[in-house]
Amino acid sequence: MKNKVFYFLMLLTVATIVSVPVRVLAQECSGYYMLNNNAEYELINYDKKDKLTGRVHYKVTSVNSSPTKTEANIHSKIYDEKGKLATEGDYTVTCQNGSILIDMRSMMNPGMLAAYKDMDVKMHGDQINYPSTLTAGQKLEDGTFTIDVLDKQSGQALTSIVMNITERIVGDKENINVPAGAYNAYKINQEMEMQTKAMGMSMPATRIQTVEYFVPGVGMVRSESYKNGKLLSYSVLNKLSK
Repeated sequence: MKNKVFYFLMLLTVATIVSVPVRVLAQECSGYYMLNNNAEYELINYDKKDKLTGRVHYKVTSVNSSPTKTEANIHSKIYDEKGKLATEGDYTVTCQNGSILIDMRSMMNPGMLAAYKDMDVKMHGDQINYPSTLTAGQKLEDGTFTIDVLDKQSGQALTSIVMNITERIVGDKENINVPAGAYNAYKINQEMEMQTKAMGMSMPATRIQTVEYFVPGVGMVRSESYKNGKLLSYSVLNKLSK
């Protein structure tokens, strides 16, 4: 169960982050690709042996702007390797002061919590921040996401899962080719750690490393996940439209 939960957390966390674009503009929310109403963005996921494991499709369903910020509601659909819809949901992306802010609670897919359907599940977390201007060597803010599973009748804590995203470092630009086209992308490295506590007992932490290839104005065009230096999986941008 631990490995299954971690796999979905890792996949959905990466998938959600990669769907969020940043454009190097002077704090103009109108320049962000996924803050355009009806914009669509699709990622294809593969395992380490280049076997298709699924795809994620995003569509902006509404955009609300005020003098201080812009918010977009994004509907996501996750398909399995056979093209069957596995689950779908909505989350909000905010542009404020020229940065994209993502509530990490939106990274959780309700479908993966089926094992806890008869329990009380509480989720809370930070916002992941992508600044409007990226430079090599820049350290981005960390993020933490927590899931608490409680017994509905007694309120007793059964399981607690904490996901930490740390060491987010911007690297140099690299040329990347994906199905959606050729891009000059920033390489961003980060650490992901999941800590699980069940019935008061802590389990060994699971750690992976991720590499994001991030294009200003578009978002993530490729991501890779590693454990102990070995590739686990990767995702590429398949198509985008607005």
